[in-house]
Parts: sequence; structure tokens; C-alpha cells
Amino acid sequence: MNTYIIFGILALVGVIAFSIWNSKQNSKTLETSGILTKSRNSEIPQEKRDLKLVVTYDYGERTKVISEKATAEIIKSTMKSINWNEFHIVQLEDENSSGYQALDVGGSLGDDGLASGLMTDDEHILLVEPLETVDEMTEILLDFLKGEDVWRNKYEYK
Repeated sequence: MNTYIIFGILALVGVIAFSIWNSKQNSKTLETSGILTKSRNSEIPQEKRDLKLVVTYDYGERTKVISEKATAEIIKSTMKSINWNEFHIVQLEDENSSGYQALDVGGSLGDDGLASGLMTDDEHILLVEPLETVDEMTEILLDFLKGEDVWRNKYEYK
């Protein structure tokens, strides 16, 4: 039963994040096309990846943007500062990729349990192996920050 609550909350956060992203897309169209043009014209194209760190409290009632440009230190300190006996969701949003992506970890150390999900424009998939510790959740976020290749090769989501 608690697993369904977590999945429901993760889906709710996904819908909220998608609607925020969708409203910003129209205003970013010109900016994005400029970034893509510069990337294509450079000798070594590299994807610029600024990830936004967001924390959701009270089962989706309150959301706070922690950083527009998350770093490993910001992620670690945020994860340590949260009271994981209460339900929270921590999400890294990537609005600079070819489409929207958001990786979230969340739940509580109590009855809710811990979970992780990835939301894209087309899908919402969940981590196959259940999470047991806050350190595991932190590691997933840090691996996602390092890059999609690192993260996708280490974890299985379906």
C-alpha cells in the first residue's frame, strides 16, 4: 500500500515538473536554438548540463528550488540536511538535454520506504532494485550529475 503512495507522489511531482517545464519551453525556444547552433559549429561539441535541484515537502504540498546549478557539494549537504523520517522528494531536473529529464529520489525511512524514478518527455520509469539508505539515494543523484552514461550504466530503471 505504501509503495502505491510513493508512486502516486512521484507521479504527482512528475506532472508538476512537466507543467513547469512545458510553460518555460516557449520562452526558451530562441535561446535553445542559439545554444544548439553554437554546439554544432564548435570543433568539439559538448552538451551544457546545468541541473536544477528541487526538494518537495509534505507529500507534494511544498516545493523549494535549492539550486539552479547543482553541484556535488550542494547535493550532499541537501541530502544530509533533510529529516528522512518524514516524506521528501529530491529531484535533479535537466532542461538542457534534447528533451526534459528529471531524476528523483524520495520517500522516508519509515513506512513509506525509499524509491527513485526517472521522468522524461515520454516516460516515467522506476529503479528496479529498492533503496534502503539515504547514502544510496545520494549516490544515485551524484552519478546522474556526473553524466547520463555513468548513471545509465550503473542502475536499472524500468
